[in-house]
Amino acid sequence: MKKYNVRAVVLKSLKYRDSDKIFTLLSKEKGKISAIGRGVRKISSRRNGNLDTLNLISANIHEDGAGYKGIEEVKTIESFKDLKKDFGKSIKAYYLIELVHKSIEEGESVPEVFNLLIKCLKALDKNNYSGDLYTSYFEINFMKILGYQMDFDKCRICGKKLDDSWKKHYFNVENGSIECGDCSKIGVNISKNAALSLNRISNGKLEKNDHKIFEEIDKILKMYVGRKLENKFKSLEIDLE
Repeated sequence: MKKYNVRAVVLKSLKYRDSDKIFTLLSKEKGKISAIGRGVRKISSRRNGNLDTLNLISANIHEDGAGYKGIEEVKTIESFKDLKKDFGKSIKAYYLIELVHKSIEEGESVPEVFNLLIKCLKALDKNNYSGDLYTSYFEINFMKILGYQMDFDKCRICGKKLDDSWKKHYFNVENGSIECGDCSKIGVNISKNAALSLNRISNGKLEKNDHKIFEEIDKILKMYVGRKLENKFKSLEIDLE
């Protein structure tokens, strides 16, 4: 039997038998892990609260010869309690972990995804405004890690650098690139401010913007993510109104 410690985010949990749960964790050391927490549903269990979804934890895992994993000791590193108190932000956070859960295979080493997720969860927890900016930042960088890099610096077709001189801006949903008005044939028309903001976000410049601009950006990115990953996300079906 192998034993090891991981630092992980709790992505999901499912009830199992009378008093157990199966947890899906994203760890920095071992990638995505499914492990049983035995007895965590008992009132006397002290581990259940530590294993809340979205928690960043330190957990001791034991793995038997057949590869089945169980959670022994667990400690909360960060619960992101302020994020969880805000319904809108919590829905965005659940979207991020659902995106990870449905896109990463079990046991695949993805330290870049782990670091990106922690960075965005901390930002959502810390800042007092809408999480649209960090959701977009996550989507752009997560897709890049998966091999679907988007390009907002220049026109994909003619190579013209994006600047204030462009009169029209288009987003090509098929290849995740921006195209100028002279070149685009099938792109989705987007506003100048959305194009420039996408460029800044993709280059790591995270700054507040008009809510309508973020709504436009969010729609564009969700189209691309949905097209490439071919997945439906339950967290996006929740009505925030």
